[in-house]
Amino acid sequence: MNKFRRSLLCTAAIGIVLIHCGGCGKEEKKAVAEREIRVTLQPLQKRIFRHQIPVQGTVWPVEYATISAKINGTLELLKVDEGDKRKKDDVLFGIDRQILKNQVTLREDEIKVKQAELESAKIALQSAEILEEKAAVDYKRFLSLWSSKATSQSEFETYETNYKKAETDVNNAKAAIINAEAQLKQAEGNLVIARKNLDDSIVHAPFDCVVTDKYVEENEYVVTGQNVLRLENPGAQEVIGYISASYYDLVKVGNTPVQFFLDGELKGKGVVTYKAPSIDPESRTFKFKVRVPSDITLVSGTLCDLSLILEEKEAYGLPADALLLRANDRYIVYAIDPDNRAKSIDVARGIVDGKYCEVLNAEKLLNERFVVTGQTFVNTGALLRPINAE
Repeated sequence: MNKFRRSLLCTAAIGIVLIHCGGCGKEEKKAVAEREIRVTLQPLQKRIFRHQIPVQGTVWPVEYATISAKINGTLELLKVDEGDKRKKDDVLFGIDRQILKNQVTLREDEIKVKQAELESAKIALQSAEILEEKAAVDYKRFLSLWSSKATSQSEFETYETNYKKAETDVNNAKAAIINAEAQLKQAEGNLVIARKNLDDSIVHAPFDCVVTDKYVEENEYVVTGQNVLRLENPGAQEVIGYISASYYDLVKVGNTPVQFFLDGELKGKGVVTYKAPSIDPESRTFKFKVRVPSDITLVSGTLCDLSLILEEKEAYGLPADALLLRANDRYIVYAIDPDNRAKSIDVARGIVDGKYCEVLNAEKLLNERFVVTGQTFVNTGALLRPINAE
């Protein structure tokens, strides 16, 4: 039994030795090749960067007015309809003028009467002054006679009374002149009003305009202050909008450029012409205005797309996708080293303008080549394979 076991053990040992000797002649497997990441490289690009914000505003006319009746009367002349265009000083409408003409004539006649009354009062004053002068002479003579006891007390008192009455008549005549002058002045004022009412009966266009609304019809009776027409000047428009208070200090009246877009196409340029002096505390926004260039035709009341350029400068940058966000709001980009391996570089972001981002610390990075495509597959130290001329 022991011999049998020893025989099995010997056989197994020999088999192991043979197997081991048979593998000695084969070569070991080659190591797995390191993976290369295909990327596109690009140096920093110098270009114009704009800090701009898109805004929608409402188109309004710079000149507009609601024209109302200045006097009461029948609207006997209405020479415009909605949509009609008129030049400055063109007649818009008129109110019945016959009564107003009669009032002017009446006031003119009233002035003539008051002038005659004033002249009569002046003549009366002259007569009163003559009588006063004679009464004064008589009074002084009888005063002397009475002092020397050459006349009676009764006769002296009569001349004294006549003198005082003459003085009173002069004062009354002077008062009559003052009254006549006041009445004449009042009559002249009434004539001015009557003539103004006559002038106000015809209303002219205050500026080049188009009639947007008509509130009454011809031959209707209107009262002072009643709205008749609404006018707009289509040749002078502005866009009014509201933006966040965070941009308040960046918007400069007369300096902040604005671009006008229609259906996504740039149509013209302007500048901010007005900025509200305060910020609305509820919406945290402020109002601004921009004059519409004369070569752009817009419809009042419609929305207009604007782009406010808050800052513009020439600087270096990279495609925005090349900058990768890391913890603590830190941005990095990958660059290639002399061994074609990736290295991570911290960058400071500036203005993001479309697909490009400004790099604030560009001065130290001008000699680097950065990964601009394929960067999402890259880690620090990874082997890179550039596929562009760079």
